[in-house]
Amino acid sequence: MIEFDENEWQINLPGNNQPQNYIIPTILVGGGLGAYTYTGFCSILPTNLWTNFVDDTSRQSLIIGFGAQSFSLISYGSAALVLGGFLFFSAINNIGAGSIRFEKMNEQITLGFKGYPGKNERLFFSYSFRELQCIKILYTQTPVRTQSLFLVLEGRREIPIWTSQDPSKFIISESFITNLGLEMGFNTEIVDRAKQN
Repeated sequence: MIEFDENEWQINLPGNNQPQNYIIPTILVGGGLGAYTYTGFCSILPTNLWTNFVDDTSRQSLIIGFGAQSFSLISYGSAALVLGGFLFFSAINNIGAGSIRFEKMNEQITLGFKGYPGKNERLFFSYSFRELQCIKILYTQTPVRTQSLFLVLEGRREIPIWTSQDPSKFIISESFITNLGLEMGFNTEIVDRAKQN
């Protein structure tokens, strides 16, 4: 997918369905099932699944009855499973994927995003060229150098439209915004806070 499409004057935004967005949910689900929920239920289960790894003496000392510790471990495990499941659901459904289209003929900026299933599954916002003061490119150092793009509307309202920490994309996005400004008659502003500090 082309992120910056100069033929259509469109910015395509990736959603949550990225490989790195599956790491944390996997850790949460694994930890929730293993470290917390199983350990919490260990005291009331009739058999111990660790029979081959733990001898009878140490196993007896581990299983001391269902109490406050077991309840808190089951609570932590349940919370980890719910959060991990929610993050998996967001990644699989590619929440946040969308595009920002600049239509010169209609003088409209249209933002469309994929939301959660239901009434707001597709989110659309539209702004007139007259409302746009400029497109701002902001560089920050937090601690990695980051580039962010904003639509700056009347009243200095800033709508974030792109963020990247990949230096190879900095020049591509800056070139796209500069060419877009020339084509559509927009003002562009580049702010480098990393060099100001």
